[in-house]
Amino acid sequence: MTKGEKIMLIKVLASGSSGNSCFIKTKHAKFLIDVGITKKKIEDELNKINESIVNLDFILITHEHIDHIKGLLMVLKYSKALVYLTLGTLEGLFEREDFVKFYNLNKERFIILSKNGNDYYEFNLLDLNIKPLIAFHDAKEPVGFLICNENKKVTYLTDTGYIHQDVMNLIKDCTCYIFETNHDPEILMNSSRPYQLKMRILSDYGHLSNADSLYALANLVGKNTKYIICAHISSECNLREIILLTYKKIFQKLGIDNTNIKLVMSLPNALEAIEL
Repeated sequence: MTKGEKIMLIKVLASGSSGNSCFIKTKHAKFLIDVGITKKKIEDELNKINESIVNLDFILITHEHIDHIKGLLMVLKYSKALVYLTLGTLEGLFEREDFVKFYNLNKERFIILSKNGNDYYEFNLLDLNIKPLIAFHDAKEPVGFLICNENKKVTYLTDTGYIHQDVMNLIKDCTCYIFETNHDPEILMNSSRPYQLKMRILSDYGHLSNADSLYALANLVGKNTKYIICAHISSECNLREIILLTYKKIFQKLGIDNTNIKLVMSLPNALEAIEL
């Protein structure tokens, strides 16, 4: 690899409560993290960068909520991709009759990442090393992922209300963070959402607020960090202007140099591809 060569492409296809999916390509691998939008939407976005569902090598699933698995079966029917997920996520998918029928005919395409609740193993696949990350969310066994390729590291961590210190230690100084910045607590509490839902979102098994997320990121970024992609932004209980102000305030307060870091706000629709 020559100095400065781009070896990884990342395209967030969708992010938010209406659906989540991210495409990543390296020299030897093409894969999705989550498939929470339709096959058509995924195919349309991949076509823009001359890629196709047919050529996917594998799919990583964070958890079984519909906004992360909505298009999974259709994508699997049109590709030969393997699926990597936790045992709890697989059990969550078994609650769907259409999935059970597909699974019974295609068991060999599903690889379990855990044997006994949070007992995860990292694995090497093509030119990648992948480490599942413990997440805290109201799903059966949710995870994030640390994806390493040569000297590039990407953290994908959404749908968590808390970040364990062990995870913090693993994901320091990544090249890119795709990180949940879900809500502003004041907007959330003044919204028309039911009180029980507000409490769920604010809990350790809900979603990270802007401040919680950005304080974590301020303690994670390093000299190799080039991108922060703020993900899973609530359309009802957040504003991108508030995220940006919070980002500037926290990084300035902690004396973190963000001169060489590009902050990107996710959208319900796809973002432009970035290269690392």
